[in-house]
This record gives sequence, C-alpha cells and structure tokens, in this order.
Amino acid sequence: MVFLDASGPAPPQVCWERYAVPAAWPTWAPQIHAVTLADVPVGVRRQAAVPVGSGAGGTPSPPGWPGARRAPATEVRIFPGLRGRIRGLFPPTARFVITAVDETDRTWSWQVGVGPLRLELDHGVDACLDGGTSAWLRITAPALAIRAYAPIARAALRRLVR
Repeated sequence: MVFLDASGPAPPQVCWERYAVPAAWPTWAPQIHAVTLADVPVGVRRQAAVPVGSGAGGTPSPPGWPGARRAPATEVRIFPGLRGRIRGLFPPTARFVITAVDETDRTWSWQVGVGPLRLELDHGVDACLDGGTSAWLRITAPALAIRAYAPIARAALRRLVR
C-alpha cells in the first residue's frame, strides 16, 4: 500500500467535481484517454449544472469544459456499483467498479482491473487553509504495480488540484 497527495490552488468543490464526473477524468488524469460506462440504470443522479467556480472573479472552468462556468449537464456522477472501462494510451482497457462514494466527505473508492491485476484505489479531497485543495490517493496493489503506477498517479493528482 502507498499513500500519495498533492496540494494546489483549485477550490475543493472544483476538484471534487473533477473526481465525481467520469467524463472529466481524461482532462486531468494523463493515464486515462477515455471512459466508457456500463449501462447506467434509469433514475441515476446525473450531474446538475452547478457552478464550478467561487471567490472573487470566479474560478476558471476545469479543463475539458471549455468556456463553461458549469459542469456538463448530462454527465453521470460516480455512485457505488457504477461499472465501466478506462482506455489508456496503450491497450488493454481496464475495467472498474466504484465501491464507495461519500459526497459530503468528498471521498470515493474503486477497484480497477487489467487481466489478473487488481488495484484498490481510495481517493479524497480536503480543503486547505489557503482556499486550495489537498487531494490524496491510497493505492493497494502488488508492489510492482504500485511502483509503476505511483509516478503517473502523482502527476494526475497535481493536475487535479491546479
């Protein structure tokens, strides 16, 4: 197991929205090029058009939402049981299932698998005293997988909080 974190100027709610909307993952996670969700049940809460910025002058839209002050109105939010696939730069795709989400605490967990390899990833977003955010990740996986994934995950966390 390894614990990684990064701090940056983006407000906590902006960072949480980047986590909570799978369609936004490729905008800050360089290892993710596309996300395909499995069938989403009718009635699943979709992303409401909520403001992403706050403070004097507002905050720029997250990358991938060009010119918008709001998240896309039709994107599915993470929820326990949500399944899908992640396409990276190289095959194969990785399958995933969201195992826990706490919108109030801004934490979530998921399991990601490629072939026989399984990673358990716990994520969180915490407010910093300066108005920015500390985002963290706990990775539980075989040591070689952690060693290979940790540098990429660090880069993603830094982009998440920018």
